[in-house]
Amino acid sequence: MISPSDYYRTIGAAAALEMKSIIDGTKPFLGPEDWKPAAFSADAPRGGVVLLPGLLQDAFARNIACLNATFAEPIDTDWVKKLPASSEGRLLAGAGHSLRWGERQDMRAIVDALVEAVRTRQGSDGYCLPYDVSFMAPQTENWTDERRNYDRVGLTRGLIAAGLSGNRDAYQILRRFYDWLYQSPYALSLLAGSFMGSAHNCNNGHEGSLLMYFSPVGTPEDLVAAERGFVQDFFIEEARKAEPLSLGFYPLHTPHSYVLLAFQAWLDHYRATGAAKYLEASLGAWKIIHDYYEHVGGTIAICEEGPGTYLPGSYLLHKHTGETCGSVFWADFNHRFLQLFPDEERYAGEIEKVILNVILACQDSVGHIRYHNHLVDRKDRLQCANTCCEVMGVPFIARLPQYLYSIAADGLYVNLFAASTITWRQAGRSVTVTTLTSFPKDGKVDLRLATTGPVTMKLRIRIPSWVVGGVDMLVNGARITTGRPGTFVLLERTWADGDRVSFELHMAFRLTRYAGADQDENGDRYALEYGPVLMALLGATGLDLAADGLLSRLMPREGRPLEFDVAGRPECTYLPYWQVQEEPFTCFPVLKGK
Repeated sequence: MISPSDYYRTIGAAAALEMKSIIDGTKPFLGPEDWKPAAFSADAPRGGVVLLPGLLQDAFARNIACLNATFAEPIDTDWVKKLPASSEGRLLAGAGHSLRWGERQDMRAIVDALVEAVRTRQGSDGYCLPYDVSFMAPQTENWTDERRNYDRVGLTRGLIAAGLSGNRDAYQILRRFYDWLYQSPYALSLLAGSFMGSAHNCNNGHEGSLLMYFSPVGTPEDLVAAERGFVQDFFIEEARKAEPLSLGFYPLHTPHSYVLLAFQAWLDHYRATGAAKYLEASLGAWKIIHDYYEHVGGTIAICEEGPGTYLPGSYLLHKHTGETCGSVFWADFNHRFLQLFPDEERYAGEIEKVILNVILACQDSVGHIRYHNHLVDRKDRLQCANTCCEVMGVPFIARLPQYLYSIAADGLYVNLFAASTITWRQAGRSVTVTTLTSFPKDGKVDLRLATTGPVTMKLRIRIPSWVVGGVDMLVNGARITTGRPGTFVLLERTWADGDRVSFELHMAFRLTRYAGADQDENGDRYALEYGPVLMALLGATGLDLAADGLLSRLMPREGRPLEFDVAGRPECTYLPYWQVQEEPFTCFPVLKGK
C-alpha cells in the first residue's frame, strides 16, 4: 500500500504535468463532433412549487427577510471588500431563485437593481467584474487571488438565477463577459497560479462555463473552454478508482470542501458529452465522500487545512469541520445524480439529510448563517458578513422547492416530504399535487391531486431507507401496494380530480458508533438519529449507559415532537440538532456503560 506522503508526491507530479499541458494549450479535449449528450431522466421543477406552512417555509421566509435586510443596509466587511462580486452574486442568486416560486416586488427590486448595476459598469469589451482586469492574472497567494474563480463564478451564479427569474439582460451580460474571457490571455490559466501550483478555490472556476453552456445563451465554446481549462484527468483517474486519498491530498490548492465542485462538474460534463469517464469518476467520487468524508447527519468532514490533515475516515470533531458550503455541494452533487437516475433512493436521502441537519441547523431566526456546523461543544457563531457559506447557503435555501419533486415525461417523483404544492403540465393537462404533512414531526403524508380532467400518469413516491418496515400505500382509502424501504413505490393509473394518496413513514432510533480520530478514553462516542433527523444531547457530554441500554431510556416529551428525556437523568434532553442555538450540546456523547 502506498504511503500518504508518497501518494502526495505521485499525485502532485501528475497534476503538475497536466497543468503544464492546460496552460500551453496542448491538453487533449473532446470536441463537439464527439459529444453524445446524456439527458436527465427526470427534471427538477424550475417553477410551479409553493411551500406551505412548515419547517421549509419558515427557512425560506427567514432567507427572504435576510436578503431584504442586507440589500437595504449593505454590509461592510472584508468578505465584501475583497470579494465584491460574490456579494452581488449572493443577493442576485438568493432573490432570483426566490422569484422562481412566485413573483415578489421586493425580490424583483433586488434583481433588477443589481443587474442594472452590472450592465452599467460592463465595458465595451464585455468585462464586467467590479475591479481592475489585472486581478484575472495569476497572482501570489492572497484573498484577491480568489477573484479569478470564486468571485467570478459567484457573480455568474447570481446572474444565471436572475435570468431564470425572467431578467433577460442578465443572460446577455454573461454572454458578453464569457465571450471576452475566452478571447483573453487568461482563459487557460484560471486553474493555475503561483500558490501550490494553483489559484485559490480553483475548482470553483470550473462551474462558470458549464452554467453558461446549459443556459439559454450557451454555445459549444462554453463547454470546450471547460474541457480545455478545467478538466483534470489525473484527478478523474483517481476518482474512478474511488481512491480516498485523492481528496485529502488534492494537490492543487488546499484540499477542502470546494474540491467537491470538481465532482459536480464531472456530472455536468457527462450530461453534455456522454463520455463514460465522467460518470465513472462521479460514481467513485460519491463513494469517497459517502464512505470516508461524510459525518453522521450529512455535514462534510473536510475543510481548509494542509494536505493530510483530513485523512480518509478521520471525521474530526474539534478541528475546522462541517463547513456549510461542503454540504451544499454534496446536496447538489446528489441532486444531479437524482435527475440522471431518479429511481435511486439514496440520492434523495442524502439531500434530505443536508436539508434537515445542515441547512435548517445553520440558520438563525433572522436568516443569518453559520460558517461551520460543529457537532460537539457549541455551534459556530452566526454571521452576516458575506462568508462563502452565506454565498452558497442563501441561494440553496431559495432553491429548496426544487428538491422536493422531479418531473418525468410519464409523471411525477415525490423525493422529499414537506408541506407544499406542485403544478405542472402532464399529457396536455394541468395537474396539481398538494402534499399535506408535518414531517418530520410525524410520518403521516397525504397527497391530493387536482386535475382539469382524467390523466394517465405514473406517481413515484420515495420510501426512505430509514423507514421501519413496509409502507402501505392507500389510494382513496384502499390499500393498493406496499412500498419497501430504499425504493420509489410506483402508482400507475388514470388519475381523477380529487384523488388522494396517503401513507405513514414509521421512524425509529439508530445509534452509530463514532469511528473517527477524536476518540475519548472514557468510552465510545455514539451519534443518535431518529429517522433522518440527527439528534443532539443537552445537559451532558456523556452518559453512564451502555449503547444497547440508551434507547430504552428515551421518553417522548409531552407536546414537544422529536424531543426526548433520558430516564434517570432529568437534566438531559435529546432534541433535533437544528433546534440547538447557543446552549452547549453534543451530537456524539460518550457512552460509558458496560
